[in-house]
This record gives sequence, structure tokens and C-alpha cells, in this order.
Amino acid sequence: MNQIKKYIIGRPDSRLILFVCGFASIGLILLLSASSYESEKSARDPLALFVQQSIAVGLGGIVMFLTSLFDYRYLRKFGWILSVLCICFLCLVDFSSLGISAGGSERWLNLGPLTFQPSEIAKIAALILMADGLANFKWNSGPILLRLIICLVMAVLILKEPDLGTAVIIISTIGYLLFASGLNLFLAIGALVTGFAGVVLSLQLNPYQMERFQGWLSPEKDPLGAGYNLLQSYYAIGNGGLFGVGYGNSIQKLGYLPVSYADYIFPVISEELGVVGSLLIVGGFVYFLWRGNAAALKIPGGFGRLLGLGIVFSLALQAIFNLSGVIGLLPMTGVPLPFISYGKTSIIMTGFMVGILINLSKHKVVSQNKV
Repeated sequence: MNQIKKYIIGRPDSRLILFVCGFASIGLILLLSASSYESEKSARDPLALFVQQSIAVGLGGIVMFLTSLFDYRYLRKFGWILSVLCICFLCLVDFSSLGISAGGSERWLNLGPLTFQPSEIAKIAALILMADGLANFKWNSGPILLRLIICLVMAVLILKEPDLGTAVIIISTIGYLLFASGLNLFLAIGALVTGFAGVVLSLQLNPYQMERFQGWLSPEKDPLGAGYNLLQSYYAIGNGGLFGVGYGNSIQKLGYLPVSYADYIFPVISEELGVVGSLLIVGGFVYFLWRGNAAALKIPGGFGRLLGLGIVFSLALQAIFNLSGVIGLLPMTGVPLPFISYGKTSIIMTGFMVGILINLSKHKVVSQNKV
């Protein structure tokens, strides 16, 4: 008597859904405290940024719900369209007056009533394009090479903003998908070395990024300049101790820690909730990594599996870059902390990615006996 496996569509992973909804809600509560000072300062309303993020979280929830309903395989039809649109949007950011500058980089596109960050959309566009290609062709074939060129064009345009963190996430995720689809280990290492060389070149060509890098290496040498952000982050984390100074009582968010509601929200969390609260946040990302990978690994088709693994890897890498940046393990790249940092485009696209994972989790494997 042999067993055969049959794939059916069942109920989605309720634990993943409950976790994501709960984690995003906790993120809003933490953002309320971290953003209150800047909101009062810029808009004379301590709730201004919180309200904007709440709307984005609501939209992200709707996107997540809708994405979880339809057959994920339909996404294969939109990989090329979405990638070409992203290249057009990124060109408008880099080479037209429609790009909006903030914090030393030009990452946002202003299209009248609509303002968004094309690089966030490019992450999912590259994922869909590569997952579709690798599900149909060998990694060393012509169609894959063409897709790689398109993704690298997006990465180069993102580097020009400059946004080194997002470009590295896109390139690293593509490398991960190539390896997961059968790329030789030595070639994978060679690709990583090439990518590292590209990062070094980007640092050389962008004084803004080189200044950040030097501030990361020796923040104490320029405490009021390039090393200021990291030192303020250290002060916030150190001030929190084991249990923190209490929710809403952060001192560093009062104009000392820059963008305390976005890039540097984790030090505020550490200051207010201490080591215990920080570990709970890190534990949340570990749990998401587990549930997301579990949903992706049981998918029968190559496209769904690669897409799910790529989504989890991309969001996990984003969290690693942000957390490592604020504690000094890596240079700060300006990548937001998923589910928690302020960022309207980021949270909506995160909802889209999570919706795909929930969609994938509905696919079940049932073993049947065959006589």
C-alpha cells in the first residue's frame, strides 16, 4: 500500500493572521509614543503621524485581505508590467522634478494627490518577476538573464536616490531565490562578492553614504556630525535598562534621536520598554519567520514556494538591517522596521506581501493511501 500526496485549498493559517494583526496593532501603539514629539513640533498635533499611519495600516489590512482571496498564481501575469512601471516611476524620482527629497535622499514620487515610494513597490515587483522566471526556466538561461537585468536596473535606479538598503535587499533576495532554485554554491559566493564590490563602489560615489559609513565605524570621532545618530541610539538603548523608563517616557525622542518614529523607532522602544520589550519585538519577527516559511515550504508549485520564501527573506532582511543599524552592528541604511516604523507605502506593501503568505497558507497537503 503506497501513499500519494494530494494538494487541496483549505483554511488559511489563523495563527499567522492573528499574529500579523496583533503585531501591526502593537506597532501603532509604539508609534503613538515615538512620534508624538515630532507630530507636535511639525503639525501642532501629537496625533498627526499616528493618524496617518493608522490610515496606512487600515489600507494595508484591506490589501492583505484582498490579496489573500484570489489565486496567487495570477500574480505571474503582472511581474513584467509591475517591473516596467517601477522602472518608469524610479526614473521620474531620479530624473524629474516630481521626486521629493528628505533626509539626504530622493525616494518619494509626487503625482498630485498621490505620494509614494516606488522602491517599496520594486521589492515585490522583482520578487514576482524572478519567482515566475525561476519556476519556468533554469537559472542560467536567457529568460532569467533578461529578468536579472531588469531587476538590476531597478536596483541601480534605487542606488541613485540614494537608497543603499533597499537596493541591497532586492539584490540579496534575488541571490537567495537563485540559490533556492539550484544555483551552484560557488557561483552564489561569487555573486555575493560582486554585490559587495557594488556596495563599496556606491559608497565611493555617494559622499552622503560614505559619511554614514565613517560615522558607523567611529561615531565618537564626530559626535555632533556623522556619529550623532548612532550615539543617540546608544544613549536611548542604554537608558532603558532591563524594564525601561515606561511607555511614553522616552527622553531621546524629544528632539535628540532623529526620525524616532521611523528609522530609529527601535531605540525608543528599548528606552521605554527595556531589554524585555526589545526581546519581545525581536521574538515577534522570529515567529513571523517561522510561520511564513512554513506556509511557503508546503506549496506544490515552484512559483508559489519561491515567492513565499522570497517574501519572508525580504522582510526578515529588512528587520535585520534596521535592528543591526540602530545597535551599531551594521551601518544604518534608512530601511524601516516592518510592521512598526512609520511609512505609508512600506506598510501597505507589507500588507500585500503578508496577504500572499496567507494565500499560500491555504494550500494543504493531504496524504491518501493507494492500494
